Amino acid sequence: MPTDPIIVALDYDEAEQALQLVAQIKDYLRFFKVGSQLFTREGPAFIRQLRHLGVDVFLDLKFHDIPETVRKAVRAAAALDVRFLTIHASGGPAMIEAALKGAEGTSTTVLGVTVLTSMDEASLRATGQERTPGEQVLLLAAMAQKAGLKGLVCSPLEIAPIRERLGRDLLLVTPGIRGVADRKGDQKRTLSAEEALRLGADHLVIGRPITEADDPAAAAAALAAAIPASAQK
Repeated sequence: MPTDPIIVALDYDEAEQALQLVAQIKDYLRFFKVGSQLFTREGPAFIRQLRHLGVDVFLDLKFHDIPETVRKAVRAAAALDVRFLTIHASGGPAMIEAALKGAEGTSTTVLGVTVLTSMDEASLRATGQERTPGEQVLLLAAMAQKAGLKGLVCSPLEIAPIRERLGRDLLLVTPGIRGVADRKGDQKRTLSAEEALRLGADHLVIGRPITEADDPAAAAAALAAAIPASAQK
């Protein structure tokens, strides 16, 4: 049976590659993330193809614009019947509230992206931000929750502080998941799947450990079998 906590990142250039992977692993994992790379090339038609296959979609476009533009963009994206959709929490309360209005009456959950997992303290300082990544995540998380968001995207390292300060009600989606032998690539703030679930993540975004595996189906099956046991907190 497919397992739900894992979201597989379809970080491909073309629909054909992505659909091949989905066909290989959808008996084990049924939740897939489509980001700007693939969506820009293939567009809404690809999302409809995925939904036709009976899998759930996390559309990760990280909207960040003036409130009315974001409201309309969220409305358009939610019409594709995606389960999750992202905005940048740094857009502020008015933008967040507009995004939530855009999703009203749909089954789409809007998630606020706090600080990208590729960013460390030096990266934030380069933008004029003096807070540490952890401090900035907590500030944005609290603001987003107050504005009405029910879910966030955060690195594994911020799961415990968010849970401690803001409670268990927020849905937390965690990218930057790696195994011991996996290369980190451009992710700087990472943990293993087991560690992230133990700390309180609800969903894990996992890409390369599956998509770059010699046998993606075997990798997906192994994760599907292991995750439920590791999620027993």
